[in-house]
Amino acid sequence: MQRCVSKFLIILSLNIFCAGYSAFAQASTHRLSQADSLFKEKRYVQSLEQYQAIFAQKQYTPAMLLKMAYIEEGLHKTGEALYYLNLYYNVTNDKSVLEKMEELADKHNLAGYEQTDTGRFLNFYNDYHWPVGIALMAIALFLLSLSFYFKRKKIKIWPSLTGLAIILVLLVVHNTAGEKVSNGIIANTNTYIMDGPSPGATVVSVIESGHRVEVIGKKDVWIKILWKGETAYVKENNLLPLSL
Repeated sequence: MQRCVSKFLIILSLNIFCAGYSAFAQASTHRLSQADSLFKEKRYVQSLEQYQAIFAQKQYTPAMLLKMAYIEEGLHKTGEALYYLNLYYNVTNDKSVLEKMEELADKHNLAGYEQTDTGRFLNFYNDYHWPVGIALMAIALFLLSLSFYFKRKKIKIWPSLTGLAIILVLLVVHNTAGEKVSNGIIANTNTYIMDGPSPGATVVSVIESGHRVEVIGKKDVWIKILWKGETAYVKENNLLPLSL
């Protein structure tokens, strides 16, 4: 009897959870539909409010992120526009948006968006990170099988083992190098860049919103960043992390 009751309670809990999630998803879908309608009617501020409410619930679509960027740019909020464009790129990998971000950054003298040859190569490399990894693993398995075959046939196996060792080293390097850099967007105007994680540290620079910086660590409420090639710190509430 107790076992039946336990099963019933588990099933009931799952049903309640699924029903709650379904209701939440339906509510988000309805709000998204409302926001899209407002956007079509060019009621951009009201539309943005709806999109922001959806985004606050960690719900989004690529089209929604793009529309939010469009509205923020129209409201002359360049930092927020670049933030949503960055998130859109992270989701879709749409290369055309890189030109738009660079254009906005150049127009407002914002750092962190320069498309260098190294940056382009890293973008290309990250795009094909998984296929390259799978290819390296396939080669490693082939060389391992070849080594066993050579051993059975009493053929020298050191060439295949050497090749296997090289491929395994490349796999380790590949997995390490494939970790995407963590970036953030400066969220507020007159943001203080400090040389240490303390209010008493020296002010390195006072910058506007929209700059993109590389995040390399965190200490209490201070985010450790790279600013103009040097280590610096910024308050956590002054940075929008580029992650979903």
